[in-house]
Amino acid sequence: MRTATKVVLIFGVVFLLLGVGAFVLGVGAAEDIEDELKKYEISGENSGTIEIDDSDGIGELGLTFWVKGVYEDTDMNGIWDVCDNTEVTVTAKPSVDETWAENASEMNGDFYYEVVYNYDGNESSDCAAAGKNKENERKGQGLVKIGRACYGCTSGTFEFESNQNVWVSYDDKVGEEVIEDLIGAFFGTVGGSGLMCCGVLFLIIGGILALTLKDDNQQPMMYMPPGNNMMTNPQATQMTNPQFEEPKKYDMPQTTHMSQPTYDEPPQGGL
Repeated sequence: MRTATKVVLIFGVVFLLLGVGAFVLGVGAAEDIEDELKKYEISGENSGTIEIDDSDGIGELGLTFWVKGVYEDTDMNGIWDVCDNTEVTVTAKPSVDETWAENASEMNGDFYYEVVYNYDGNESSDCAAAGKNKENERKGQGLVKIGRACYGCTSGTFEFESNQNVWVSYDDKVGEEVIEDLIGAFFGTVGGSGLMCCGVLFLIIGGILALTLKDDNQQPMMYMPPGNNMMTNPQATQMTNPQFEEPKKYDMPQTTHMSQPTYDEPPQGGL
């Protein structure tokens, strides 16, 4: 097998293996997204303490509160029952920053009811029993969103108490980890697929070269005729000059001399 063919096949195998590995990592990153949605700073407690880390110094998205239940309004008062039945009191909070968080000073880091922001197109933020005002992102865990807290908070300690067991997610942490997983999933699956395609292509080319190109070590075959059939130079045949017989001599016939005829003078006289 020629060296070029071996190199092509080796590249094909390497690309294929790298592609498979990258694709597996990408799929794993995609599966991690669901796990990120299961991470909570507080899980099923009626009180808790959370450290806020505002690394960029412009305020955090804040915290989201979840409770076990479903969105229903049994008393028909226009408010979801899960919100009516849950009270959250903030006992300690960091200061807020309005660099990007508008009206953060009005919330002042406290808890406020919110299911879906701007569900009605009027920038509403409440717990109204409306069809579009439902957050079922974690329905599979049996949790529904009831509100948020610490909007625009800077670094510091956040503490709360509740009359119901609640689950609290740190939106900034979850968002950063989900974005990282999305990037990893994209580059892993797309990049892995590309590498696998290149690997298969190189293997196909290498296979074609292996079938069509001759081996570098293959020696050309030489035909040696048997010794008895060795060709010898034929002896030169000496050609003699042809001998021609002398033509026979024939006697020339004797020349016959013909005499001029003589004419007698005409008779003189006349008529």
